[in-house]
Amino acid sequence: MVQDAQTLKGRTVAVTRPCGQVEEAADLIEKRGGTPYCIPTIEIRAPKDLSPIRQFVEELAKGQVDYVIFMSVNGVRYLLSAAEDLGMQTTVKNGLGKTTIVAVGPRTAEELKANQIHVSLVPTKYTSEGILESFRLLDVAGKRIYIPRTPAASPALTEKLRSMGALVKEVYVYESGIPADNGLAEKFIRNLAASKIHAIIFGSSLCVTNLFRMLANLVPAESLRNLLNKQVTVVAIGPVTAETLGKLGVKVDVMPRTHLFEEALDALATYWNEDKA
Repeated sequence: MVQDAQTLKGRTVAVTRPCGQVEEAADLIEKRGGTPYCIPTIEIRAPKDLSPIRQFVEELAKGQVDYVIFMSVNGVRYLLSAAEDLGMQTTVKNGLGKTTIVAVGPRTAEELKANQIHVSLVPTKYTSEGILESFRLLDVAGKRIYIPRTPAASPALTEKLRSMGALVKEVYVYESGIPADNGLAEKFIRNLAASKIHAIIFGSSLCVTNLFRMLANLVPAESLRNLLNKQVTVVAIGPVTAETLGKLGVKVDVMPRTHLFEEALDALATYWNEDKA
């Protein structure tokens, strides 16, 4: 709960979400008195080959899928977009109605419900580990589980579900690459070095690794690591993201207890306020 609408007053907070998906984040920062700074680390695009998605929808329609796990709003949007391109939008919605739908968190669940798709389960923890904790209470041996996502996502969830005996298949409904705007990257480095950015929020491991990759030609990894450690407050949404940062030698200053962007901002404001005390 934000007790003061100005808890981020005078601070600039960098957001690493893809372009086109920062409006809500920027609004939340501004409502808390801060200034949003967009440094997209992921460029999202539709896949060129839709045949795997067609096969997935056909299996859904036949009732051959036990669970579908949506790990992001993008997974929902791009699956439905591909289904529309294939002329299978009604088929995919009807098919999803025949299976158990798992949404990693409330925003993903809201996106599904907005498209008239039922949600059977949202884990207590909005992470892969939260999903695994939920599935450990179920007998998933031999169950067919599909995950609509990007091929760039961590395979950890898939591997752990398979170790539980589930038959897991990832369906790549979108692709995620590195933004090619060098001008934006160069400006970010200058602003970071000049202490014009006070915090940076990472929402996924992919955001972390992509930042290092997109800046590799501009600054050595060691220099970027030092800038992040010395110049800004680093916020990680979720333990997997924090672990990725740690492996790259970047300290994590703030990690919210619940893995939501709003909670990350509240935790950041609390961290700064406690630092002043």
